[in-house]
Amino acid sequence: MKNESKTQYSPSFLVAFCSLMAALGVVLMMTGGLIPVMTYCSPLLTGVLLIPVMRECGVKWAWMVWIVTAVLSMILSADKEAAFFYLFLGFYPILKRGFDRIRPKALSFFSKLLFFTAAIALMYGLIWYVFGLDIGMEELEELGKIAGIGFYVLLIVSMLIYDVALGNLAILYEYRLRPRIPGVRRDA
Repeated sequence: MKNESKTQYSPSFLVAFCSLMAALGVVLMMTGGLIPVMTYCSPLLTGVLLIPVMRECGVKWAWMVWIVTAVLSMILSADKEAAFFYLFLGFYPILKRGFDRIRPKALSFFSKLLFFTAAIALMYGLIWYVFGLDIGMEELEELGKIAGIGFYVLLIVSMLIYDVALGNLAILYEYRLRPRIPGVRRDA
Protein backbone atom coordinates (compact mmCIF):
# COMPACT_ATOMS: atom_id res chain seq x y z
CA MET A 1 0.00 0.00 0.00
CA LYS A 2 1.28 3.44 -0.79
CA ASN A 3 2.72 5.68 1.86
CA GLU A 4 0.13 8.42 1.76
CA SER A 5 -2.76 9.27 -0.51
CA LYS A 6 -1.65 11.40 -3.44
CA THR A 7 -5.13 11.85 -4.79
CA GLN A 8 -6.55 15.35 -4.72
CA TYR A 9 -10.10 14.85 -3.54
CA SER A 10 -12.24 17.83 -2.68
CA PRO A 11 -12.51 18.76 0.99
CA SER A 12 -16.19 17.86 0.96
CA PHE A 13 -15.34 14.33 -0.26
CA LEU A 14 -12.74 13.93 2.48
CA VAL A 15 -15.15 15.05 5.20
CA ALA A 16 -18.01 12.91 3.87
CA PHE A 17 -15.88 9.79 3.40
CA CYS A 18 -14.26 10.07 6.82
CA SER A 19 -17.60 10.83 8.49
CA LEU A 20 -19.10 7.76 6.87
CA MET A 21 -16.23 5.58 8.08
CA ALA A 22 -16.43 7.01 11.60
CA ALA A 23 -20.20 6.44 11.71
CA LEU A 24 -19.78 2.87 10.45
CA GLY A 25 -17.08 2.37 13.08
CA VAL A 26 -19.37 3.56 15.88
CA VAL A 27 -22.12 1.22 14.68
CA LEU A 28 -19.65 -1.68 14.66
CA MET A 29 -18.49 -0.74 18.14
CA MET A 30 -22.05 -0.72 19.41
CA THR A 31 -22.48 -4.36 18.35
CA GLY A 32 -20.09 -5.22 21.19
CA GLY A 33 -22.92 -4.51 23.63
CA LEU A 34 -25.43 -6.57 21.67
CA ILE A 35 -23.43 -9.69 20.82
CA PRO A 36 -21.04 -10.85 23.57
CA VAL A 37 -18.40 -12.30 21.22
CA MET A 38 -18.13 -8.91 19.52
CA THR A 39 -16.38 -7.41 22.58
CA TYR A 40 -13.04 -8.18 20.96
CA CYS A 41 -14.11 -8.52 17.33
CA SER A 42 -15.81 -5.14 16.97
CA PRO A 43 -12.71 -3.04 17.84
CA LEU A 44 -10.61 -5.05 15.39
CA LEU A 45 -13.19 -4.79 12.60
CA THR A 46 -13.54 -1.08 13.28
CA GLY A 47 -9.77 -0.72 12.97
CA VAL A 48 -9.94 -2.29 9.50
CA LEU A 49 -12.03 0.71 8.40
CA LEU A 50 -8.90 2.85 8.74
CA ILE A 51 -7.29 1.10 5.75
CA PRO A 52 -9.44 2.81 3.09
CA VAL A 53 -9.26 6.10 4.99
CA MET A 54 -5.46 6.01 4.95
CA ARG A 55 -5.40 5.11 1.27
CA GLU A 56 -7.95 7.62 0.04
CA CYS A 57 -7.51 10.50 2.50
CA GLY A 58 -4.14 10.08 4.20
CA VAL A 59 -2.79 9.33 7.65
CA LYS A 60 -3.90 12.62 9.24
CA TRP A 61 -7.49 11.90 8.30
CA ALA A 62 -7.16 8.33 9.60
CA TRP A 63 -6.07 9.68 12.99
CA MET A 64 -9.12 11.96 13.03
CA VAL A 65 -11.44 9.05 12.20
CA TRP A 66 -9.87 7.02 15.00
CA ILE A 67 -10.28 9.89 17.50
CA VAL A 68 -13.92 10.52 16.57
CA THR A 69 -14.78 6.83 16.64
CA ALA A 70 -13.00 6.28 19.96
CA VAL A 71 -14.67 9.24 21.68
CA LEU A 72 -18.14 8.38 20.39
CA SER A 73 -17.64 4.72 21.33
CA MET A 74 -16.63 5.67 24.86
CA ILE A 75 -19.76 7.80 25.16
CA LEU A 76 -22.35 5.68 23.32
CA SER A 77 -21.24 2.06 23.53
CA ALA A 78 -22.80 -0.18 26.14
CA ASP A 79 -19.71 -2.41 26.11
CA LYS A 80 -17.03 -0.29 27.79
CA GLU A 81 -14.43 -3.05 27.50
CA ALA A 82 -14.76 -2.98 23.71
CA ALA A 83 -14.58 0.81 23.75
CA PHE A 84 -11.38 0.72 25.81
CA PHE A 85 -9.98 -1.98 23.54
CA TYR A 86 -10.54 0.31 20.54
CA LEU A 87 -9.13 3.29 22.41
CA PHE A 88 -5.89 1.46 23.19
CA LEU A 89 -5.47 -0.72 20.08
CA GLY A 90 -7.80 0.65 17.39
CA PHE A 91 -5.12 2.93 15.98
CA TYR A 92 -2.77 0.02 15.27
CA PRO A 93 -3.57 -0.04 11.51
CA ILE A 94 -2.14 3.48 11.31
CA LEU A 95 1.06 2.43 13.12
CA LYS A 96 1.45 -0.87 11.29
CA ARG A 97 3.35 0.62 8.38
CA GLY A 98 5.98 2.01 10.72
CA PHE A 99 6.39 -1.31 12.51
CA ASP A 100 6.69 -3.13 9.18
CA ARG A 101 9.57 -0.86 8.10
CA ILE A 102 11.74 -1.96 11.02
CA ARG A 103 14.58 -4.21 9.89
CA PRO A 104 15.42 -6.99 10.56
CA LYS A 105 12.05 -8.75 10.59
CA ALA A 106 12.74 -10.27 14.01
CA LEU A 107 13.10 -6.80 15.51
CA SER A 108 9.86 -5.76 13.80
CA PHE A 109 8.08 -8.79 15.27
CA PHE A 110 9.38 -8.15 18.79
CA SER A 111 8.51 -4.45 18.63
CA LYS A 112 4.93 -5.38 17.66
CA LEU A 113 4.84 -7.96 20.45
CA LEU A 114 6.08 -5.37 22.95
CA PHE A 115 3.51 -2.82 21.73
CA PHE A 116 0.59 -5.28 22.03
CA THR A 117 1.74 -6.48 25.45
CA ALA A 118 2.16 -2.97 26.81
CA ALA A 119 -1.12 -1.68 25.32
CA ILE A 120 -3.18 -4.56 26.72
CA ALA A 121 -1.50 -4.34 30.15
CA LEU A 122 -2.00 -0.57 30.27
CA MET A 123 -5.61 -0.89 29.14
CA TYR A 124 -6.60 -3.41 31.81
CA GLY A 125 -4.50 -1.63 34.43
CA LEU A 126 -6.41 1.60 33.80
CA ILE A 127 -9.77 -0.16 33.65
CA TRP A 128 -9.28 -2.04 36.92
CA TYR A 129 -7.05 0.15 39.08
CA VAL A 130 -7.58 3.74 37.91
CA PHE A 131 -11.23 3.75 36.84
CA GLY A 132 -12.22 0.98 39.26
CA LEU A 133 -14.41 -0.77 36.73
CA ASP A 134 -15.07 -4.47 37.29
CA ILE A 135 -15.00 -5.21 33.55
CA GLY A 136 -13.90 -8.80 33.11
CA MET A 137 -12.88 -9.23 36.76
CA GLU A 138 -15.67 -11.64 37.70
CA GLU A 139 -14.82 -14.01 34.87
CA LEU A 140 -11.10 -13.95 35.64
CA GLU A 141 -11.66 -14.50 39.36
CA GLU A 142 -13.84 -17.54 38.62
CA LEU A 143 -11.29 -19.03 36.25
CA GLY A 144 -8.22 -18.40 38.39
CA LYS A 145 -4.82 -16.85 37.77
CA ILE A 146 -3.66 -19.43 35.25
CA ALA A 147 -6.70 -18.81 33.06
CA GLY A 148 -6.16 -15.07 33.41
CA ILE A 149 -2.60 -15.43 32.13
CA GLY A 150 -3.86 -17.70 29.35
CA PHE A 151 -6.47 -15.08 28.41
CA TYR A 152 -3.77 -12.39 28.28
CA VAL A 153 -1.53 -14.58 26.09
CA LEU A 154 -4.46 -15.36 23.76
CA LEU A 155 -5.17 -11.65 23.38
CA ILE A 156 -1.57 -11.02 22.34
CA VAL A 157 -1.59 -13.95 19.90
CA SER A 158 -4.87 -12.67 18.47
CA MET A 159 -3.31 -9.27 17.92
CA LEU A 160 -0.36 -10.85 16.09
CA ILE A 161 -2.82 -12.71 13.84
CA TYR A 162 -4.67 -9.41 13.36
CA ASP A 163 -1.39 -7.83 12.22
CA VAL A 164 -1.02 -10.41 9.45
CA ALA A 165 -4.68 -10.06 8.49
CA LEU A 166 -4.32 -6.27 8.22
CA GLY A 167 -1.52 -6.65 5.68
CA ASN A 168 -3.64 -9.00 3.59
CA LEU A 169 -6.72 -6.77 3.87
CA ALA A 170 -4.72 -3.73 2.73
CA ILE A 171 -3.65 -5.67 -0.38
CA LEU A 172 -7.23 -6.85 -0.93
CA TYR A 173 -8.50 -3.27 -0.70
CA GLU A 174 -5.85 -1.89 -3.03
CA TYR A 175 -6.14 -4.44 -5.83
CA ARG A 176 -9.64 -5.92 -5.55
CA LEU A 177 -12.00 -3.50 -3.87
CA ARG A 178 -10.60 -0.08 -4.77
CA PRO A 179 -10.86 -0.56 -8.57
CA ARG A 180 -14.56 -1.41 -8.17
CA ILE A 181 -15.52 1.70 -6.20
CA PRO A 182 -17.15 4.29 -8.45
CA GLY A 183 -15.67 7.77 -8.23
CA VAL A 184 -12.31 6.65 -6.82
CA ARG A 185 -9.40 7.99 -8.81
CA ARG A 186 -7.25 5.30 -10.30
CA ASP A 187 -4.25 7.55 -11.02
CA ALA A 188 -2.79 7.47 -7.51
